[in-house]
Amino acid sequence: MNRTHKLNMLIAAVLLVTLLFTIYGRRDAPNVSQSPPAAPSVSSAPVKITFWNVETNDLRQALLNQSIQAFNQTHKAVQIVPYFYEVETYKAKLKLSMISGKMPDLFYYWTGESFKYMVDSQIIADLTEKMQEKPAFMKQFYPEALQYATYYDRLYGLPHTTSHVVFWYNKRIFAQYGITPPQTWDELMSAAQQLLNNGIPPFTVSGKERWPLLNWFAYLSNRMGGSTPFQHAIKKTGDFTDPAFLEGAQLFRGLITAKMFVPGFLGLDGPKAEDILLKGEAAMYLQGDWVAEKMLSNPDIGYFRFPTVHGKGDPQVYYGGYSSGWAISANSNRDAAFEVLSSMFSMEERKKVVEASGLLSTVKVMPLDRNNMNPLVYDFVTFIEKDPVDFFGYYDQEIDPHRSQLLLNAVVTMASAPTMSQEEIEDLLKQIR
Repeated sequence: MNRTHKLNMLIAAVLLVTLLFTIYGRRDAPNVSQSPPAAPSVSSAPVKITFWNVETNDLRQALLNQSIQAFNQTHKAVQIVPYFYEVETYKAKLKLSMISGKMPDLFYYWTGESFKYMVDSQIIADLTEKMQEKPAFMKQFYPEALQYATYYDRLYGLPHTTSHVVFWYNKRIFAQYGITPPQTWDELMSAAQQLLNNGIPPFTVSGKERWPLLNWFAYLSNRMGGSTPFQHAIKKTGDFTDPAFLEGAQLFRGLITAKMFVPGFLGLDGPKAEDILLKGEAAMYLQGDWVAEKMLSNPDIGYFRFPTVHGKGDPQVYYGGYSSGWAISANSNRDAAFEVLSSMFSMEERKKVVEASGLLSTVKVMPLDRNNMNPLVYDFVTFIEKDPVDFFGYYDQEIDPHRSQLLLNAVVTMASAPTMSQEEIEDLLKQIR
C-alpha cells in the first residue's frame, strides 16, 4: 500500500468521525430525540435608583418614605435607594457631585440659575421625549408648572409642589390684644409694637438657616418695586442697589433696631422657631406653607397674606411658586428613573400629599376629600389654591450660586449689625456681584 493510498484512507476516516460526531453529537450530549434540558434560571439584580432629597423631619419626609417603601414592594425590577440631607448639606453635596460627575440618579432641585447651569452643562436628562410618550401623564400637570423646568423648549424636571410664603399667627394672642390680621405694613408694625409693649415678641424666625431672613427682604423689596428690579438683577442688567432693594433693606433694618424678633433668633433653627409660635412665645411667623400641617394641627394658629407696604405691592402676589421638584441625571438609567418619577407623580400619590400636608400639587384636577383632612388644612388649601394672582421666585435660588451666598450673608449682616447707616447698607448691597 503506497503512501498516497494510506493518506486517502486517513482522510476518509477523519471525515467519517466528523460526520458521526455531527449526527450523534458528543458522548455526553442528549439523544436527538429528547428535549434539551431547561437552562438554569438567572435572576437579574434590580436596577437601583439613588434618590436624593432634602431632609425635612416632618410629615413630608414621612410620606415620601412611605411612597418609596410601597414602590420597592411592588416593583422588583427597580428599587429606590433614598438619601435625605439637611438643606445646606444637600446643596454642598449636590455641588460636589456636579464637579465629580457622580450624580445621583434622581434628585431634588430648585429652579433658577443653579438648575440652568446643570442644564447647560448637560448634567440633567432631557425628559421631553419621555413625557411625549405618555401624553395622558403629561396632561396631568399645570402647563405653567412645567414651564419652570423648561429651557430651550426642552423639559428637564418635574416640579412637584406649589409653595406660598405666608404669615402664620397665634389667634389666641391676637384676640387677647384685640388685633386683627393686618392688611398694610403700618397696621402690621402697629400690632407688632403693641405686642412688644406687652412683653410678647412679635416675630419668630430661624435666623441660623439664613434664608428665612431672606423671606423678609424679598417680600419688602418686591412690594416696594415689583418683580422688575429682581429680574434685572438675575440678568445682571441691574444690581441690588436698585431703590426697591435699598428701601426693602431699610424696612428690614427697622425690624432689627426695634427688636421685633425673638431674642437669640440668629441661633434658631426651623423646628425651634416654629415651636416658639406654637407655644405662644411669639405672635407671628413668616414661612412657607410646607409647615401648614404642623401649624394648623394647632387650632390657635391662623394665617394671612404679606401686606402692602406704604400703598405699594399686591398682597395676592406670593413669594414662592413652582420652585422645586425632581430631576434625573444624564448618566442614570433613564427608563428606571422615569418609572420612579411616574409613580411619585401619580394622581394617587399627589392627592395623598395634598390631603396630609396642605401643600398644593402641580398635578391638576385633584378632587380632595375633606373627610380625609384636618378641616383647617382643607380650608387653607381651598383658600390658597385660588388666592394668588402671581408669584415671584426665591431670591437665593433664582440668582447664581456665588451671588446667592453673598445675598444670604448680606441679609445676616443686616440682621446682626447693631447699627447701619444708609451708606453702609448701600455698600453692602453693592458687593452682591
